[in-house]
Amino acid sequence: MKLRVASALLKDMNKYKHARTGIASLQVIEIRLLELIAQHMGFSYELVFPVDERFGFRLPDGNWTGIIGMIKRDEADLSVALLSLSMQRMQAIDFSDSYWMQDTTFMTELPPLLPKTYFYSYPFTLGVWLAFLSVMIITAFFLVPGEGFGAVLMTFMRGLCRQSVNVRYFKTVARKLLLIHWLYFANFVTLSYCAVVLSFLSVPLRNKGVETIDDLCRAVKGGSYKALVSKGSSILQHIVNSSNENVKDLGSAILNNHWDYDTREGIDNYFEYGTAFIGSEMKFRGASFPRKFISKDSFGVFNVAVALNRHFCCKKRLNVLLRRIVGAGLFQKIIEEEWFKTGLGQQNFQSDSIDHRSASLSIDDLYGVFAVLVAGYIASGVVFLLELVANYVCNVKKTCYV
Repeated sequence: MKLRVASALLKDMNKYKHARTGIASLQVIEIRLLELIAQHMGFSYELVFPVDERFGFRLPDGNWTGIIGMIKRDEADLSVALLSLSMQRMQAIDFSDSYWMQDTTFMTELPPLLPKTYFYSYPFTLGVWLAFLSVMIITAFFLVPGEGFGAVLMTFMRGLCRQSVNVRYFKTVARKLLLIHWLYFANFVTLSYCAVVLSFLSVPLRNKGVETIDDLCRAVKGGSYKALVSKGSSILQHIVNSSNENVKDLGSAILNNHWDYDTREGIDNYFEYGTAFIGSEMKFRGASFPRKFISKDSFGVFNVAVALNRHFCCKKRLNVLLRRIVGAGLFQKIIEEEWFKTGLGQQNFQSDSIDHRSASLSIDDLYGVFAVLVAGYIASGVVFLLELVANYVCNVKKTCYV
């Protein structure tokens, strides 16, 4: 028995016999599953291809394009193109029992590194810095009156820098208690700061990127990102019909701008900053993709099944075989083997997030500290010159109002 197998991926069987280095190949997974089914069901097959080279979507007149259209028009008997089940597709053609569940998410480039010039300000957020300064100033101004605001503030600063403190401003028990609590607070803040700032120097920091679906919707709406889906994928219809208005707007933007990518090509060919790829999480596995960001958010989980012509004679036998393949772990084994193969030939692979070249801090790492030091020296020099000028004016005029 010879069956016609529709595929939008397998234009060249020999080309996809081996996965591309660093990228998990869905084409290879499809081939291996197809050959496993053909071997145990005892049929040969020929590949047929849709004209539009897509999985298929429903047209306004009710007809279907792509693989779904070929099976509906009796131009193909089945397809193992990892097609997800949807109500529209099930109304058009038949499907086997589900043999896999795929989680649909999105992937982007890693956000750029933060400059190390201002690394000393990164351990605390702006709100924490403002709260800390406010506490220090208010405590010095209101709780220690009559002793000189500047002198008390400098005393607090010395405690913050873990230096000896002049206790002559804290003669009463109440003020000593205040000093003890301040030193405890300052010591905790200082230790926390030192612990965090050292880790920031050791591991490069990145800007906050697009991490969630809501982030992606806002980024696309703002024009800073575009989102691509695979050609003919049912996920686009799911997004467009979402009950979430932001997700629905995202789907409309994808539809109106024709943002899609060809799954037969390497996804890395489309990569650039400001582009997000929506698709099965399984597509984004591979040695190349730890250098990308894969969101933990999900657009949904979809069942995957073999697409069948309604006149297919052996659906019950196929379902039994699929249950055995899944139960024995053979399909999972195929996937994991292809994921493993993606790392072969990646001898020089390193994650972009960590620089392994040197464990020593360079001048670039401490540039911000030196810049602050030089700025302080310049400010001190300017103040010193102003003091000299003021002293000279006072001596000449014999009068000084300062």
